[in-house]
Amino acid sequence: MKESPLPSDEQLVESIRASQLEAFKILYHRYYHDLYRFFWLRTNSLEKAKDFIQDVFTRLWENRKKLDSQKSIKAYLYRIANNLVIDSYRKKSSQEIHFAEGFSENDISTEESLEFDTTVKLAIDNLPEKVRIVFILSRYHGLKYAEIAQSLKISIKTVESRMGQAFRLLRQELS
Repeated sequence: MKESPLPSDEQLVESIRASQLEAFKILYHRYYHDLYRFFWLRTNSLEKAKDFIQDVFTRLWENRKKLDSQKSIKAYLYRIANNLVIDSYRKKSSQEIHFAEGFSENDISTEESLEFDTTVKLAIDNLPEKVRIVFILSRYHGLKYAEIAQSLKISIKTVESRMGQAFRLLRQELS
């Protein structure tokens, strides 16, 4: 007996749009390991990677009616993944600022440090979005330019250009 070939991504997307759970499971297993690697490289945490994967597929299922089978589902999954990492960074950064605000105002070194951290964070937040994303992935997540290029589907030269732009803008803002 000949096995039937696995459905293409396009076929799976159409089936998922029709709320077919079996197609969703096939897509989940098809991209689980790649997404796991993506998240593990950015978090170095097994549990965080698994949580992020859960979030990616939850969002996929919640938005299944909006899927377009003519567009790459892999790119869509990685866009969700990348946004989750960036949102996580923003949330963590915001929580650190709120934590630091709880220190005594008499603690001059903490106050000065908080002021500097807040100034830097505001300067980073003022960067153009594409430049800010590259900067955050490089400096806060420790990704190499090639990894950033691959995850954002841009060239290494574009990553280099955006990092240069980020440094120029930050120097101007912080001087």
